Amino acid sequence: MRYRRLDLNLLVALDALLSECSVSRAAERLHLGQSATSSALGRLREHFNDPLLVQVGRRLEPTALGLQLLPKVREALALTREIVDAPVEFDPATCTRQFTLVASDYVIGVLMPAVSRELARIAPGVRLNLRDLPAPRDDDVVSEALDYRRSDWVIVPERRRNPAYPHEAILSDRLCCIVCAQHSRFVESLNLDDYRSAEHVVRAFADGRNLSMDSAHLQEQGIERHIAVSVESFALIPEFIVGTARVATVFRRQAQRFAQRYHLRILAAPLVFPEAVQVLQWHPYQDLDPAMRWFRSLILEQAALLDQPVTQSPVSASSPA
Repeated sequence: MRYRRLDLNLLVALDALLSECSVSRAAERLHLGQSATSSALGRLREHFNDPLLVQVGRRLEPTALGLQLLPKVREALALTREIVDAPVEFDPATCTRQFTLVASDYVIGVLMPAVSRELARIAPGVRLNLRDLPAPRDDDVVSEALDYRRSDWVIVPERRRNPAYPHEAILSDRLCCIVCAQHSRFVESLNLDDYRSAEHVVRAFADGRNLSMDSAHLQEQGIERHIAVSVESFALIPEFIVGTARVATVFRRQAQRFAQRYHLRILAAPLVFPEAVQVLQWHPYQDLDPAMRWFRSLILEQAALLDQPVTQSPVSASSPA
């Protein structure tokens, strides 16, 4: 279909080309050959009378017009998807949508199994695609997830919330420490001197950056710790704690789940960390999509069941043998 002499199918190609800044990667994304993708770029250049992408060294960079067009093209395609996908009436029992959600493996492990079980019960046709938080461009993980990674939802700590997108606080938690329950070094408590001198296991991004809340807070307080092991998943941390005198700083809900499967002891952190609030964010245009609104309410409902005051139990606990 043409509109003012432009084949509207080329808008999909334009989005891929400007997003990827690579003909080959855009071709993979479009499931086209490189020659067909190059031809589409040529037709777009002719229509807009602008190169759109120019060679800079070994890479392609968007022109000023390309940068100006990209957010508009994304918005147009997003609205088109909303029109195409929006049913007249929404029934979870017959829904066959796929929802893509980006969050840390802490949030995925604590919250999303309950969401998945509820989906299996009332919306068995819904597919759930869960992705880890990406390393952000320009320190904006929300835009990276929603715009560049084309996700429906992203859950981030409050401090990483992007005010350009709607948000809803969904759960809160406190940081604590885990140690090996069978090691004699930390039997009942963990003081700040012990915390400083201990070897630590931390969660880091694939590019080596540690953007966790505990790392940020410790840096603000001028407290350094000796990092013995960095892993890319919270779920791997217990494996490197058991059988050692190492310490890890994790969220209490997560620590309680770890202690059910590993010989771990949960200890109060030797300093006060701020409360961690996780927020759900999405594109504004999704507010009118009944399926998206329903799924958002489902996430909030399941999060509310988790976000109850933590049971007042002794801070030191170990898993059953």
